[in-house]
Amino acid sequence: MNKSSLRRQLVLPFVLLVIFVSATIGWVSYQAGEKAVSELAHRVMMDIVHRINAATEQHLAGALTALNAIDPDPQTLPRAQPFSDDLAALEPRLWVASGLFMDVNNYVFFGGEDGRFVGVNRVNKDFVELYLREPHAPERSVYGVTRPGDRTRLLRTDNYDPRTRPWYKLAAGATKPVWSPVYSDFTSKEPTITLAKPVFRADHSHAGVMATDVTLKALTDFLRTVKVSENGIAFVMDGDGFMIATSGAELPFKMVNGEPERMRIDEMQTPLIRDAYAKVREWKSARAVAGSVHAKELVTPNGYLEIAASALGEKYGVDWVTVVAVPRVDFMGGVTRSFVHGLVIALVCVVVALMLGLVVLDRVLRDIRNLTEAARKIGDGEPMPSLNIRRHDEIGQLATSFREMEHNLRIDKLTAVFNRASLIAQIGFLRRQLAQNTGERPSFALLFIDLDHFKRVNDHYGHGAGDKVLVTVATRLKESVRVTDVVARYGGDEFVVLLKGVTAADGVIATEEKIRRIVEEPVQLEHGTASVGVSIGWAMFPEDGEDVDALLKIADKRMFDTKKIRKAAR
Repeated sequence: MNKSSLRRQLVLPFVLLVIFVSATIGWVSYQAGEKAVSELAHRVMMDIVHRINAATEQHLAGALTALNAIDPDPQTLPRAQPFSDDLAALEPRLWVASGLFMDVNNYVFFGGEDGRFVGVNRVNKDFVELYLREPHAPERSVYGVTRPGDRTRLLRTDNYDPRTRPWYKLAAGATKPVWSPVYSDFTSKEPTITLAKPVFRADHSHAGVMATDVTLKALTDFLRTVKVSENGIAFVMDGDGFMIATSGAELPFKMVNGEPERMRIDEMQTPLIRDAYAKVREWKSARAVAGSVHAKELVTPNGYLEIAASALGEKYGVDWVTVVAVPRVDFMGGVTRSFVHGLVIALVCVVVALMLGLVVLDRVLRDIRNLTEAARKIGDGEPMPSLNIRRHDEIGQLATSFREMEHNLRIDKLTAVFNRASLIAQIGFLRRQLAQNTGERPSFALLFIDLDHFKRVNDHYGHGAGDKVLVTVATRLKESVRVTDVVARYGGDEFVVLLKGVTAADGVIATEEKIRRIVEEPVQLEHGTASVGVSIGWAMFPEDGEDVDALLKIADKRMFDTKKIRKAAR
């Protein structure tokens, strides 16, 4: 009896202790994992918003580029080039402009104040329509053409006066390019927006309006290629609450009496879109989406929702908002599964042994702490510590995702060296680390490197050869400096090298000469040999500046001074 009672006294506390400790550790692990996943979710959603913004603004910029190809911005020209409304002179330029971005704005046209009109519409790569109306002519002619000046195939005529069109009236009284409201194109039935630009003769008199149509179907197609999550959705809306494009199955317009009509967001059938729109409407009222990406967790009747939104196209003159909405369960599935597995492990620990259970739980807790710390460091721009997690379960998959995320955020995909954001973060971390550990000011130098004659390689051998030259230069730069130094691609054909612990200019100059000697060796290409030179400028901290921007500006200026000297010497 006593033996049985003693067994119960020993076993019961043992079981209760293991269950309590396991449950406590499981809960703490769940909270830590939830925090790590929440930070990761915000970063993923912000990245998606940035990608959508970049793709959309590329479409908007393409329309402006097409119009500037016909009538360049005077601020970009060394001398004024008055606009000529001669139809014969305009036609070849419209051909060029309409072919710049055929997937988005393949129709470029001009309407004159005297009723003249000329437009080139590249229906596809094999079929081009020319719209032509002479000044004060009663009708407009539409030709199927193969080249500028072709008038052999008349398709139809119509009564068309450009001066009566909304795009003409919108731009005629303006002084700069303006966008029309989004509308459904009469022919394609697709959401479309028109960019119109007033043009002026040499005597500053108004010649007419240049315009191009931008189809928004390409934006919808792009959104549907973006993998948000299993149940997430991304969409773009305008400032009046109408849908521009969406990654969901619903179309951004509805058919009314056989004609397309734009959809309001609150008319959409997808609950996720309506819930997200309600929150974005609050942010817009509070002007919370006017700048960078705004992200938040929201409790809705349909559950927890992660939302990220950002203003889009302000610098191009449109009032749009990009929104990404994901049910929180999409992000928390792995953490929830890990928590359930932890409870199962706790029950097994009761049967197996207290020590084995404690070891397993300690390992789980340590890995979760490592992941949380790694997420914090990534968020602060610090180097992610070595996780040392060698598991094949959800935690191991999460650790692998962290490594891949850090690599994608910090490494330039082409050259495999650090990117600009990573370089700036490492400089900031270096300053904080040395100041905290030693109480002394850190010393380092920046080398700003620009490749000479690189455009010649692209023009002569192609962009594939240019990419190989960039990869080769990056490899040679890493070979030219110490293992502790940092090589980063700053952008295009520009690189920056961070030399740690440098206190004298002599060391910087010696490294500069070494880099020049190694990097300027010819690069063997598939169909020849390319030679590029390097122009290098440097700056030292703290002598040349107290912050990264000041140091980079000084190094950049010295680099351009070096480039001028090298050109003068040749």
